[in-house]
Amino acid sequence: MTTLTIITRYLTFPGALVRGFFEQLICRICGIPVEDNRIVRRDELSGHIEHELFPKARGAFAICFVPAFMNGILAFLLCICPTVNLFMFEMSGALQTVLSAVAYWFAFSLYVNSYPTIEDMLNMKEKVYKEGTVIQKIFYAPGFLFLTIGAYAEKYCITFLLAVAGFIGLMLM
Repeated sequence: MTTLTIITRYLTFPGALVRGFFEQLICRICGIPVEDNRIVRRDELSGHIEHELFPKARGAFAICFVPAFMNGILAFLLCICPTVNLFMFEMSGALQTVLSAVAYWFAFSLYVNSYPTIEDMLNMKEKVYKEGTVIQKIFYAPGFLFLTIGAYAEKYCITFLLAVAGFIGLMLM
């Protein structure tokens, strides 16, 4: 699956770059050293940065949730604008179609690259459910479930297939 994952990262490099940016931002805010900041590369960490594990539950949750949330919000905005014609100026049919296709491709790439690595998920699970308080366990449970499913779906390129199906659905609207 690594080859397929790498191919999807190269096809959707804008989303990988944005996700890597947010991962680096979280690492810098939390003071976690970044070991390798290359984002698009030829291994299973393509689309992610290599960093040390977070020592606290808040940081472990933040490295998983914040990039996924930001990529999701940006993908939604890029999809909704062409769909409901929120452009501020009049365009011809061909130009509008091209700009809509580019916006959909960026949204597609953001969605495909929104979920964390399995290693980050396991770190979050360890920090929250072994060392966290009861309030943290309750508060982080919905995000943990969503992000765990997404991390495994991204590992096996299921997010790519779902994004293709969504892209086709939007183009047929």
